[in-house]
Amino acid sequence: MKEDKLFDVVQPEHDHEHSDVVELLDENGVPTLFNIIANLELEGQEYAILANVDDDDDVMIFKVTEEGDEFVFETIDSEEEINSVVDAYNELLDDMEDEDEEEA
Repeated sequence: MKEDKLFDVVQPEHDHEHSDVVELLDENGVPTLFNIIANLELEGQEYAILANVDDDDDVMIFKVTEEGDEFVFETIDSEEEINSVVDAYNELLDDMEDEDEEEA
């Protein structure tokens, strides 16, 4: 994780078929496209799990806050907080898997 970085969400200039792609600008204004893997809320805080479009191994977890009518993705410094989000995401995946098995 990159420390103390804020990323602003902007609309991608590219024409993407999927609405689950966002373009983030880092503090230097460098754009990067990310697929939204998941959005989840944990203890009243919203989080987003994103994967770099060009490198699926580059996965980042952000706190999502609103400033006015814009969303800001903020990196997380606390390893404990990151682990809590990962645990909640894994639990969500397990629940989805259980539902799929019940439907089969």
